[in-house]
Amino acid sequence: MAVVPQDLLDRISALEREVRQLRGRANIRPALNEIMHGDVVIGEGGTLQVLAPNGTGIFGVGQFGPAYNHVDGSPQQGVIMQREDGTAAFTVRAIPSAQGVDTQAVAIWDRSGHQVLSDDATSGVGLGSPALPLPFQKLPPGGEQITTSTFQNCWFATVQRMNPVAAVLVEFGAAPGARCEVKVQYRTAAEADFTDIATDSVTAPSGGSGITYKTTWFTFPLDRAAFEQTVFIRVQARQASGSAGVICNCLGGVTRRTYATSEVPQPSPSASAGAFAARAVANTTAPGHGVDVPDQPPPWPTTPADDPPTEEVTGAAA
Repeated sequence: MAVVPQDLLDRISALEREVRQLRGRANIRPALNEIMHGDVVIGEGGTLQVLAPNGTGIFGVGQFGPAYNHVDGSPQQGVIMQREDGTAAFTVRAIPSAQGVDTQAVAIWDRSGHQVLSDDATSGVGLGSPALPLPFQKLPPGGEQITTSTFQNCWFATVQRMNPVAAVLVEFGAAPGARCEVKVQYRTAAEADFTDIATDSVTAPSGGSGITYKTTWFTFPLDRAAFEQTVFIRVQARQASGSAGVICNCLGGVTRRTYATSEVPQPSPSASAGAFAARAVANTTAPGHGVDVPDQPPPWPTTPADDPPTEEVTGAAA
């Protein structure tokens, strides 16, 4: 029998010890499907997907397919969560064919594909969905006969600016031979004076037998209002001509998302972000005709480091 050199036996023994150590370490290591600590990085256009047993996508984060490419052709990165039936439930993405193209919105979807909760992608500030009601209150002349030739305050709403656009539906009428003129006004709580938004009128023929009515939507961006700032909307009416009397009713109103870039509030958010501090304003209405000292939310931090992020928005106001 050949003699095995001692150094070779020592090497074999050392290898056996190392194998035993490796076996022991393997038994105490975490499983390959667990991450105990540290980071996981998926880069360079990679994605992470979770699929149901039938192949339906449940969760995905990373690069979307070509259908969601940006306008310049570059791939879009985002997040999507779907239900078992494949309908979207939560997304962070932009839809190239939709308003606000290339601007990603955070959205919650119903099973029919409607955004039930989302931010406003076009303006970059506040809610897109849902629309919120405007709580109009009737002032003494509202819904009653008006015979004066000066504008009377008829309806008043106070709301915090959550959506970027307001839409008010006003019904107004004139008795035979009279002309009714209505006006919608708006201001922020930090402003002393109202801004005229628009006017409209209806004239009743002299030979008529009843009131001639007209219904108009007044739609306008909430200019100069920072997110959650209190704003006031007022509806006025007067008898512009005639003597038989006129009437003004507010049928409702909402704040909603932007439908076009022309509805983006001006100025840009960066120019109005410091307008949160509550302060008294001049009394521009008679007692009982609105709010004199606004009730504001807690002032936003005023140091630059604490200011909310803003996005420069361009586009003419409606």
